[in-house]
Amino acid sequence: MEETFKRVAISILPFFFSLCFHEYAHAWTANRLGDPTAKYAGRLTLNPRVHVDIIWTIIFPVITLILGGIFFGGAKPVPVDSRNFKNPEKGMALVALAGPLSNIFLGIIFAIAFALIAKLAPQNSSSIVVPVLYMLQAGILVNFFLAFFNLLPVPPLDGSKVISFFLPYSKTVYIDMLAPYGFLIIILLWQIGILGFLVGYPARMLYQVTMGFML
Repeated sequence: MEETFKRVAISILPFFFSLCFHEYAHAWTANRLGDPTAKYAGRLTLNPRVHVDIIWTIIFPVITLILGGIFFGGAKPVPVDSRNFKNPEKGMALVALAGPLSNIFLGIIFAIAFALIAKLAPQNSSSIVVPVLYMLQAGILVNFFLAFFNLLPVPPLDGSKVISFFLPYSKTVYIDMLAPYGFLIIILLWQIGILGFLVGYPARMLYQVTMGFML
């Protein structure tokens, strides 16, 4: 129980910040491409209050952290009006892709910070450096988990919008049909272990490569 509490404690702040950064990336990209919908809805911000969803942002992340294995979660979808894009299909794909890419970027930033602090700051049991390093390490993993989780081609995750761009319209209809069952599909994939392979494996591999390069 103590180990579980420690894991939740060091992961909660990186998770909230990373999730807000993910949603901000969606809103920023949409605004840059000509759609200010998210901006006017107050979502072009890092303020967690406007992004939090009770189930996806709080309940499920805590459950997955307690149970161990992979770590996933989400936030309220950022409103986007594709009619404001010059190319609606391409615009939606770019906005969707911005979220996972922002997490990979942030994970690398955390890794750089981890490497710099580990090399330059004194480390001992009474120093604040140790918990900071643990938090940065958690932040790297959290971001890589979020990136690969959101790349799954299951609505409403970002991957469903990205893959739709590469499919003919007749095929995207099938993806849209999955939308009402997206939540159940994700839970099913998690329970049978496929989610761990699709998300946990590449996230840990990227973590090892990143940390191996930084240290």
